[in-house]
Amino acid sequence: MRTRLYILLAVVGVLCTGCKRTNWQSSVPNYPIHFEINTNVGMFVNFVPENVTTYLIVDAAGYHLNGITLPLPSTDAYGFAGTVVYIDGFHPYGAYDLCCPNCLKQDKPCQVNGMFAICPECGEEYDIYSGNGVPTHGIAKEALKQYQVTYNAGTGKLFVGPKN
Repeated sequence: MRTRLYILLAVVGVLCTGCKRTNWQSSVPNYPIHFEINTNVGMFVNFVPENVTTYLIVDAAGYHLNGITLPLPSTDAYGFAGTVVYIDGFHPYGAYDLCCPNCLKQDKPCQVNGMFAICPECGEEYDIYSGNGVPTHGIAKEALKQYQVTYNAGTGKLFVGPKN
């Protein structure tokens, strides 16, 4: 019995010393990100979890949804190269910075085309529908920078901010 305990402790010790801290940080620079969307008013009434593959772009020019643009209030911030908020197939909402982590060009954000965000520089496609923003062609070695999305179904309010 004692021998088993020593073996178990030795195995746990080896496993613990083999672990590395995973404080991974995106290559995309940290920029302020915070805005709120009320899905009960205006152009946002159809931006609800049931409308899978619908997306909203937020950038310096404002909020872009279904061909309509609303100005960006001075209190809102949209990340490094703009943000796409996407209703995906696995979670109610996902949010990603539109900066390609391979190219890091703030002035050339990825363009959203259906379920993908496509970099105009290197051509990498990022799968935003799956809820993780991973590259699909292997050009980039890193996924799109994700942001935290909180949705309150009771109030219809959606909050986007930095990922904790």
